[in-house]
Parts: sequence; structure tokens; C-alpha cells
Amino acid sequence: VVMTVGVRPNTALAEKMRLHVNRGIVVSDTLQTITDARIYAVGECAAHRGVAYGLVAPLFEQGKVLANHLAEMGIDRYQGSQTSTKLKVTGIDLFSAGDFQGDEHTEEIVMSDPMTGMYKKLVIKDNKLVGACLYGDTVDGSWYFELLREGRAVEEIRDQLMFGPSSAD
Repeated sequence: VVMTVGVRPNTALAEKMRLHVNRGIVVSDTLQTITDARIYAVGECAAHRGVAYGLVAPLFEQGKVLANHLAEMGIDRYQGSQTSTKLKVTGIDLFSAGDFQGDEHTEEIVMSDPMTGMYKKLVIKDNKLVGACLYGDTVDGSWYFELLREGRAVEEIRDQLMFGPSSAD
């Protein structure tokens, strides 16, 4: 067992052991390295489906899958993690979750008030919230993250979506 601490993967040992590395140690859905199925990787050092997470929440999800696999309690599959980030620095409140950049297959709803320093951007695809970016007023961030993570349809609350959960009831 090799354990390290940090958010940026140090892949030198993995590369020396000739494990495939791309942003992190490349792993399958069972978190086994694609180079050697006897070796597992989780956390910031693992790259799953091209994503290396720099957050602790995905590590817990990966750990559960790995524990079930090692205990031979059925083969669970790691599907990737939905993550959110909240930054609170003096004078700056910022929240982001999911795909807040969007693309040609998504629709963006944006509300901006330069006078109050508030900006909200919601990204919708197939009537589901797939991303959110909030600046200034981040109070609704956890609700947006819940909608995103659960994949709930938002078509019935679409007109009130920008104004938070109290407006959508």
C-alpha cells in the first residue's frame, strides 16, 4: 500500500513501475490500473475516464467501490463523480458544479446584476440541470447541486429555477 497526501498527483513512482499515466494513474471502473489488474488507485492520483479529481468527495465514492471489490461483495462500478466547489475568500463568494461552460447541445440561463455583484449561470440539457456557476449570491448552490446530482427534470420549475428553491415550490 502506497499512500500520499496532496491534490496534484505525483505519478513518478507509477511511471517508474510502468503503469499507464495520463493526468493520473489510469484506472478502470473497478479502480484497477489498466496496466496491471493487481494494482488499484483511488483519490487524486487516479485518472478515471480521463478525469483526475482534486477533491475529497470522489475519494470516498471510489473507496466504497474498491472496498466492495476487495471484499468480494460483488463487482461495483465507479461511474465518476459529480462535484461542486465553493470558494469563499474575503469579498468573493463563488460556487460551481457540473458542466457550467456548456456547449452547442445545452441551453444557458444567465442572470447578472453588476450593481450588486451577482452573477448566476445555469446550464440545461435535455430538461435537466447539468451545470451551475454562481458569483456573489451562492446561497442556492447546494440546491442546484442536488438537482444536478439527482438528474431531476426541471421543466416544471424552469421559469422559477433561477430564483432558488423557495420560488420553485
